[in-house]
Amino acid sequence: MFELPRAKRVRREELQSPASSPRSSPDPEVTELLRSRINDDYEFIATLEDGDPTEHNAIAPAEASEDEVELILFAGQSTTQRSNKIRLASPEVNPQSAGFVLERPRNYYFAEEIDRKRHGPLQSVAVDGDAVMKMSRQPWPGSALPWKVRSISANGLKTVVRIGHPPTLVTVEEGEKTRKRKGKKARIALRKKLQASKSKQQQQAILAKEKAEADREKKTRRNREKKLKKKVREKAKKVATSGEGEGDGSGSEAEGAD
Repeated sequence: MFELPRAKRVRREELQSPASSPRSSPDPEVTELLRSRINDDYEFIATLEDGDPTEHNAIAPAEASEDEVELILFAGQSTTQRSNKIRLASPEVNPQSAGFVLERPRNYYFAEEIDRKRHGPLQSVAVDGDAVMKMSRQPWPGSALPWKVRSISANGLKTVVRIGHPPTLVTVEEGEKTRKRKGKKARIALRKKLQASKSKQQQQAILAKEKAEADREKKTRRNREKKLKKKVREKAKKVATSGEGEGDGSGSEAEGAD
């Protein structure tokens, strides 16, 4: 801060104002000026300080009735105080009669009688109640808005619309439908959905193939078991028939030997 050419050091005591500023003594020149102005504006009457009290009380009744105020103004260096009496002069009553500063003519406040010359223009622009009623019944094309008015009967709005608007054929022209390309997120979602459905179809095909093979193996096993059981039954049947034939031959031989 002190490197600047116009820098100045300010102490904290200089920034803070003192608790109580010293009282300044009155200027004697100003005091004399005020005294001279008081003497010009007011009239002073000296009173007797040391004397007979009867002389002080012997005042004329006319002077006692006036408004007087005793004030001690600008006491001097002496120990004895001198009271000065100030007489307050009230303004004189204006004997003139009250009224406007600039009087206006009577026709400014009150209308005069209308003559025939002025009666014609006034009658042409005047409008009575009958004329207002007649004008209210006349149409006003500029302010008529029939498309904004809708009258509804007691039957309802639907009946009024059906009666007031007969059915008509309306041709609707369909514009050419342009195929719009989907967004990136929609395309990614569609691709994922197609992949999921494709993988699901593949899994279902694999499961169906495995199930068909299992059914085929089961069927072939059952057929094999049936064939084996059939062979066993046929073999057992052959054994049984061969055993019976051998038994019959041995019995006939024994009878011939006897």
